[in-house]
Amino acid sequence: MNSASSGTVPKKGNHVEMVGQSIRLEVVDVNLLMQTANLRTTDEQGHVTRNVPWTSLKTLKSVASFVTV
Repeated sequence: MNSASSGTVPKKGNHVEMVGQSIRLEVVDVNLLMQTANLRTTDEQGHVTRNVPWTSLKTLKSVASFVTV
């Protein structure tokens, strides 16, 4: 798994993990100004974790990677 670093933007629909956790999450919204993302578990139970900093996210190899802006 590759760690995301500052300066990269997660894309809506990417599957990620938070650093130190093994729960697979999906990006549902991105805040470019605050450099945060809103995340939902991939089982789509409806719970959204809001305002997670990009630096605390890791992409999953099986899913498209982050894009640099």
